[in-house]
Amino acid sequence: MKTNIEKINDTRRKIVVSFDSSEVAKEKEGVVAEFVQYAKIPGFRAGKAPKDMVLKRFSGDIKAQLERVVTNKAVEALNGIKEFDLFAVVDLQNNDIESSEGAALTFTADIYPEVKLPEDYKTEVELSPVEATEDEIQKTVDFYRNQRAQYNKIEDRAAQKGDFVQVSYEGKIDGKSIDELVEKPAMYGKQKGTWEEAGNTDVPGVRSIIEGVVGMKVGEKKNVEEIFAADFPEAALAGKTAVYELELNEIREKKLPEIDEAFLKDMGDKTEADFRARLAKDITAEKTQHNEVLKRQYAVDKLMEGVDFPLPESALEEERQSVLQEMMMRFMSSGATKEDLEKNKESLFENATKEAEPRAKMRIFLNRVAVANSLKVDNEDMQRMLWQESVRTRTRPEELIKQLKKDQARINRMRSDALLQKAINFIAEKAEVKIVEKK
Repeated sequence: MKTNIEKINDTRRKIVVSFDSSEVAKEKEGVVAEFVQYAKIPGFRAGKAPKDMVLKRFSGDIKAQLERVVTNKAVEALNGIKEFDLFAVVDLQNNDIESSEGAALTFTADIYPEVKLPEDYKTEVELSPVEATEDEIQKTVDFYRNQRAQYNKIEDRAAQKGDFVQVSYEGKIDGKSIDELVEKPAMYGKQKGTWEEAGNTDVPGVRSIIEGVVGMKVGEKKNVEEIFAADFPEAALAGKTAVYELELNEIREKKLPEIDEAFLKDMGDKTEADFRARLAKDITAEKTQHNEVLKRQYAVDKLMEGVDFPLPESALEEERQSVLQEMMMRFMSSGATKEDLEKNKESLFENATKEAEPRAKMRIFLNRVAVANSLKVDNEDMQRMLWQESVRTRTRPEELIKQLKKDQARINRMRSDALLQKAINFIAEKAEVKIVEKK
C-alpha cells in the first residue's frame, strides 16, 4: 500500500492511497473465505458449498464487500498519516477494485491548520462583584409585588400615567387604512380592545397612542398623530405621518400589595428581613453562576487574541449549517411560516455565514488546545452531553438514544462538543479572576 499526498491549499490535501494487485487479491481471498463459511446454498450445509459456486452466486455481494474492506484499509492509512491531523474527508473517488489490477482511492480531505498555541495558558479576567446590591434586591421585591398586583376598574376619573387602559384604534395614512398598506400591520394597524400601559413609552407600541390615552375618560374619542422615522423597518410606513382614531373603553388602576404577613406567607418567609435575605442569596447565586460563564468566555477570548490561522472549508460549512439550523428553529418558534423562511433565506444564509466564521475558528482553536494537552472524552462526558442534548431538543433520553443510533454524524458532533468543553474547562481553571466594581 502506498500513499501520495498533494497540497491543494493550507488546509486541503489530495491523498491517493494505492494497493497493488497482490494486496487486493489477499483482501479478496479473505472476503471470499468469509462468504464460503457463511453462505446458504440449497443442497449444501453452511461452509460446505464449492468456492466456485459461491463466487458465481454472490459475485456482486463479494465485490461490494471487497470495496468496503479496501476503503476501510485506505481510511486507516489516511488516519495514520503523521504529518497532519485529519479534519474531514470531503470527497472520495475510486476506480474499479479488481484483484488483477490493484486499486487506487483518491481522497480530498481537509486538515487541521497549524495553530500557534500560547506557552502559558494563564489569563487574567475582570468580573463584577457577586454580592447582591440593595438596588437589585429592591427590583426583585418590586417584581414579586408586580406579579401579585390587583387591577381595579376606574370609572370616575381620567386615565393617569401608569394606569392600564383598554383602547380601540385604527391608523390611517392619507385617509387609507394602514391594514391595507402593510402586509402584517399588527400593532400599527387596527386594534380592537387592546391593553396599553398609559404613558409607558419603554414598551413596544405606537408612542402617540401610549402617550395620547393619558387624560382620556372611558368612552372618550380623539385623534393623535404618529410620525414614523425615515428608517422605520416597515417600508410602507417609513417617513410617513399616520392619524390614529382612538376610543378608550376601560381604565384599570394597578395596586401593589403591601409587604404584610399575607404577602410574606405567600412568598414562604416569616419576616421582611428573611424575605430580603433570601432574595439576596438567590441574586448572589445567580451572579456567581453568570460570572463563571463569563470567566470561561473571557479566558478563551483572551487566549485567542492575535491568534490567526486559515479555516478548513468544511469546518466553516459545518458551522454555517449548524448556525442556520439554530436560526431557523428560532424563526419558526416565533411564529414564522415556511413562506417566511423562503422569503428570508438569503438574509438568513448571510447572517449564518457571519456568525459561523468566529465560531468555527474557536472550535478549531479549542480542539488544538485539547490535543496539545492530551485531553480525552470519557463516558461521563458523553453522558453529560446526552443530558444537555436531551434538554436542548426537549427529547426524552431513551428516544434521543434511538435517534443517535441512526446518526453517527450527530454522535461525532456531540463527542467534539464534549472535547471542546473540556478544553474550555482546562483554560478556565488557569484563569485568575480580578473583581472590579462597575463605574
